[in-house]
Amino acid sequence: MSNEFDSIKIANEWLQSLKDQSRFIPLDGKNIRFNTPFVDPFGDQISLLIISNYNSTYTVSDQGYTIWNIESRGTNLTKKDSTRLRLLKNILSMNQADLNNTFDINKTVSSREDIAQAINDVLDSVIKVSDLTYGNRNNTRSIFKDDVLDYITQNKNKFSFDLGFSVKGKSNLRYDLDFVFRPKLKVTKWAKLYTSLNKTTAEVIMGIWLDTENYRNQNIGNDTSFNIIVQNLDSKSEKFKDSLIQHNINVVSFNNKEDFKNNFEIA
Repeated sequence: MSNEFDSIKIANEWLQSLKDQSRFIPLDGKNIRFNTPFVDPFGDQISLLIISNYNSTYTVSDQGYTIWNIESRGTNLTKKDSTRLRLLKNILSMNQADLNNTFDINKTVSSREDIAQAINDVLDSVIKVSDLTYGNRNNTRSIFKDDVLDYITQNKNKFSFDLGFSVKGKSNLRYDLDFVFRPKLKVTKWAKLYTSLNKTTAEVIMGIWLDTENYRNQNIGNDTSFNIIVQNLDSKSEKFKDSLIQHNINVVSFNNKEDFKNNFEIA
């Protein structure tokens, strides 16, 4: 029981720390600044603007800061017909977010109840777009997902999996999973892909796992685990891997095919 108690205590402390570090700052009657507890790869705090529009809709926007910050440091994301622009648009499409002509990453919703989901989707987009700065074609998330899908499809007799699966958390936010593996009867392994692990992605991952606790508890008799597939685990990723494992979140290196097979192959 002590281990279970410690796990709950750690989870509650972590959730409280996120609340303590989040700030909603009213700017005027129509705009609210949301300073999130997350940082981008350059160490800058991620902030979003929540706008109440005149047509009774609401927009969550990064005000163009993400792309401006990346391009001001020498990485061109918006060159016409470029691979990076295609990957950028794919990321936004997955979150049903938009990119306007001033390169704001944004999402507009029709009711106040949908603002939380819009914040989640725009924040997820900002984090994944920022990830594009770290590499070339071979280590971007979309290419990585294609590599994983190609591998398990080529070995389809060894893997049972689903695509296009999403779950709803206690907060009513929806989270998309990259893969759902079913290695044996009544065993379900949720999997999300990340090209690398850092403080921000580790916190987002823990938040998803904690928020979806009720969903898992409702599926009595089904052993559900959360698995993070990273392209390669380097020395910088190891400490974040250890932190996730402490929260019962498994971390698997795709480059280590034996580890990958041991975790996801049909038993």
